[in-house]
Amino acid sequence: MSQLDDLRQQIDKIDDQLLKLISRRGLLAQKIGDEKSRQGKIKHFHVPHRERAILERLKDQNNGPFPDPSIEFIFRELFSATLALEKPLKIAFLGPKTTFSHQAAVRHFGHSCTFNPCGNIEAVFSEVELGNSDYGVVPVENSIEGVINLTLDCFVDSPLHICNETRLPIGLFLLSNASDRKKIQKIYSHPQPLAQCRNWLNRNLPGVEQVPASSTAQAAELAKQNKNAAAIAGELAAEVYGLKIVEKNIQDRAENHTRFLIISKDRAKKAKRNKTSVMFSIADEAGSLLKTLQLFARNKINLSKIQSRPLRNRPWEYLFYVDFMGHIEDKSVERVLKTLGKQALFLRVLGSYPEKGQA
Repeated sequence: MSQLDDLRQQIDKIDDQLLKLISRRGLLAQKIGDEKSRQGKIKHFHVPHRERAILERLKDQNNGPFPDPSIEFIFRELFSATLALEKPLKIAFLGPKTTFSHQAAVRHFGHSCTFNPCGNIEAVFSEVELGNSDYGVVPVENSIEGVINLTLDCFVDSPLHICNETRLPIGLFLLSNASDRKKIQKIYSHPQPLAQCRNWLNRNLPGVEQVPASSTAQAAELAKQNKNAAAIAGELAAEVYGLKIVEKNIQDRAENHTRFLIISKDRAKKAKRNKTSVMFSIADEAGSLLKTLQLFARNKINLSKIQSRPLRNRPWEYLFYVDFMGHIEDKSVERVLKTLGKQALFLRVLGSYPEKGQA
């Protein structure tokens, strides 16, 4: 037997052992679910802080050759498949399928969930509020185009909490039935990707009509119906809609990411490193915003984002959306929120959740 054959046999034996261990893990998870049901302790089977603890422990023990993100990906799929033995999680996202929101949902929750595509961001919130989905995934910010204002607006009236976040690298592809770029007469895409590829389009397809679509998936579907049209979408859309990849990675900046929020009826448990998001309005007086921001500075709390939004039906009055490092159970954060609650006309804590990059 050659050395190559021997190595392959060793891998086969390990695969056999892995299958037995995975099956054993699934049986144990089922027993835990049965015991919780018997004791009447179960609200739902998903326990995100337990998953985080497992991932933290495994990453601490990981000595390679697989990098930590690969370990996390493998075990997230295992978590997803294990939950599906009892009851698959139902995840609402900004649809239709193949959109970046769909990809973010799969990346965060694994493939074994039931995915619920929604026509707009408001519908994602509604599906979770009504209990039709366990979680929602909504885009909140792109590294090139900035904040998605509609997502922030939805939090004004929603009782939901931000329980996590995830980031997705955005690779934008020019897709078409035609393989020759010169034959393209019309380009479909969502307004955000069109904006993220503005310079490339001006250089390479000047004068070609750009038509906004409700999603990158709809853009791919429209391009499929017209031999002289193209879509700007993700690589997955080319596979699903049978389009040719004319150009790869046409976004104007290589470092193009979208941040997505995971929303739920439940608050997240405290993690090792946390981020908190709040929304507030203050009196329209000279120095009022500075006075508010100094609260955070005096307590050594690092702000990672501040965004203003006009108040509905109240011209020239604003809501402020703020992200900062820390958890609402931290003493310094408690002090700031207590004082801010007295100064602000309106204050809502949207959630304290694990900072991205932490399990």
